[in-house]
Amino acid sequence: MLVKPSLGTGSIGLIAVVAGLAVALFVVQGFSTAVYLAEEMREPRKTVARTVFWTLGISALVILVPVVAVTLAVPDAAALASVDLTALVTGWSNSAVGAAISLCIAAAIVNAVIVMVIQNSRVLYASARDRAWPAPVNRAMSVVSDRFGAPWVATLVVGLSEAVLCFVPVDTLSGVTGVAVVALYLSVAAAALRARRAAHRKPHVWRMPAWPVVPVLAVAALAYVLVEQSALDLGITAGVLVVSALYWWGYLRRRPERWVVTVPRE
Repeated sequence: MLVKPSLGTGSIGLIAVVAGLAVALFVVQGFSTAVYLAEEMREPRKTVARTVFWTLGISALVILVPVVAVTLAVPDAAALASVDLTALVTGWSNSAVGAAISLCIAAAIVNAVIVMVIQNSRVLYASARDRAWPAPVNRAMSVVSDRFGAPWVATLVVGLSEAVLCFVPVDTLSGVTGVAVVALYLSVAAAALRARRAAHRKPHVWRMPAWPVVPVLAVAALAYVLVEQSALDLGITAGVLVVSALYWWGYLRRRPERWVVTVPRE
């Protein structure tokens, strides 16, 4: 049974839930995989948008609703930190259901890891194909298996790097990933405010309903979420962005023949 949170200083309110959206956004981040694999899909202009919205809607219903309900039900943040989901399920059902839920969670984690390896390998392969790296790296990362048609070198690099990250504290990984996802969405929302220019007003381009209400609200909410994150997570994410910007400024910008990204035509 859900318990209404108290009104004391230790209670969890809506603002605290919003501040915790950084990690929650990463939980539903899988909907963007369709964008990464758009080159492999038929009729991507229709298929990608449909896949993104269906996946986002199902994720919000299946994941965010229960998480927000549990968060608002606990009396304070200390109780929330000690919540054992398996014990919670076992309490209102039985041990068999709790074990089944635990197995489902384990299977979901394994599936998510597989998807992330495929997604990130595809990105690394595409960057090498589009010559975003020095020539030796491009040749290695763009190798495709003759038998399976998969970029096996890029997949191996991504898999090994993610294996190394297993030794990083989970809280740090969750925090940095959450900040990176929020920064990504914030950038997309800010870019959407500048997107409706003459060059983008063609009939076949999908136009956001109620524009610019959605991007304005997204920028405001995400900016608040971002400033509520820890200084360490913000610093690590900022460091990655600075290194990336320096790489573009010091290498790619001076070589216009590299990283030539083109929009595929149907």
